[in-house]
Amino acid sequence: MKYGFVCALSALALTACGDDTVGDADGDGTVSNAEARAVAESAGDAIKPLPGKYKTTLTFLKADIPGAPPEMVEMMGDMMGRDFEFCLTPEMAEQGFEESLKEGQDDNCNISKFNIDGNNIDMAMTCADPDAGDMSMTMKGSVAPTESDITMVTNGEMPGLGQANMEMNMKQVRIGDCDA
Repeated sequence: MKYGFVCALSALALTACGDDTVGDADGDGTVSNAEARAVAESAGDAIKPLPGKYKTTLTFLKADIPGAPPEMVEMMGDMMGRDFEFCLTPEMAEQGFEESLKEGQDDNCNISKFNIDGNNIDMAMTCADPDAGDMSMTMKGSVAPTESDITMVTNGEMPGLGQANMEMNMKQVRIGDCDA
């Protein structure tokens, strides 16, 4: 898992809170950057995270990878599960959801579902990797301006191994002000 991807998920988890909303306004099956920005804008200040220092804990929950030896799955879990801290500056927090979309979605990824109900998020996206094939991800959990608890489930092709299903949990909490 790339650090940038984790940061994008972190930004998403911290910024996705607000009113009951469905992001696919035009009904075309994907949530564009403009539609996601509209969701963020309709939620007003509630959608923005509080600036500060955050601790992220990634926990590898399980994987189903036919043909992979148990040692390989255990090694993947050890590599993916970790803690890290980051500083969310006032400028980044002010940008809210828009900034996370810039980092989290590229030309190869499409958000197909984006629902917010109170502090609960339910999101789905698919990314096409020319080398590895399509990968789909769902994210469900709870979010607030200073914390989040999201379960991520990915399904897709792993080169040389076939179809893989993995599940991780990401918890974030604001632990104070950023270091000077």
